[in-house]
Amino acid sequence: MTDEISNKVISIFQKHRRGDHFHFEVEEGGEMIISHDGFNYVSIKHDSNGLNDEDSLNEVGEAKHYVVKMMELHHDSGNVRLNNYFVPGKRIEEFMLSLSQRPGKLLEIKQFIPDTTA
Repeated sequence: MTDEISNKVISIFQKHRRGDHFHFEVEEGGEMIISHDGFNYVSIKHDSNGLNDEDSLNEVGEAKHYVVKMMELHHDSGNVRLNNYFVPGKRIEEFMLSLSQRPGKLLEIKQFIPDTTA
């Protein structure tokens, strides 16, 4: 279900990039917001599981982890390296705030829920 929502969001932004007109069906529940700071976003009323309350959304967010890929110049060798940071959901905001202090460039952020069955 999460992939389905992700694909819809990606599709929305692709249409925007091409200049297509947006019209969101009620069942999609999404609305493109044109932000004054240039970071447009899609606002939805609930997540892919139908969650809409703060406690449930926080619980899901904290269960997730993120792989943050950065391209960095290593001081020892002078070579460019790709570093993958594993960031727990509870600390993602802290990590994002630290990006301006990190050498290099942010390339990608992927989310996952760790397998806790082991």
